[in-house]
Amino acid sequence: MASVRIDGDTLHLELSGWDKLWAVHGSFAIPLANVAGATTEKPPSFWETLKIIGTGSIWPFKMAGTFLYHGEVVFFDYQGEESVLVIDLKQGTSSYKHVFVHVDEPDTPEAAAQRINDALPQGR
Repeated sequence: MASVRIDGDTLHLELSGWDKLWAVHGSFAIPLANVAGATTEKPPSFWETLKIIGTGSIWPFKMAGTFLYHGEVVFFDYQGEESVLVIDLKQGTSSYKHVFVHVDEPDTPEAAAQRINDALPQGR
């Protein structure tokens, strides 16, 4: 799970301690200029991925780490079938194309996506 906050022109995704361990990755600090948009819509065949590094387990459907997903490098920190925050990154700004994270309560993926999209520079 991750807490999502925007500080100035930077999007911060703070992974919890265990999620950092499972994902073999620290938290993210992403310039908003590198973000194309945010949604909560999971792509088709969400669970069909090839792991590069991290944890992929069928019990209880926890995915954390860097994965190759339909030919694109993505980051997952997600568990279960609940909604997920999907952050799309602009081409050439990161090694990741998308970042998929489960959002810490009481925040919701929908509210986090709205805050991110509202903070993006006009004319993305």
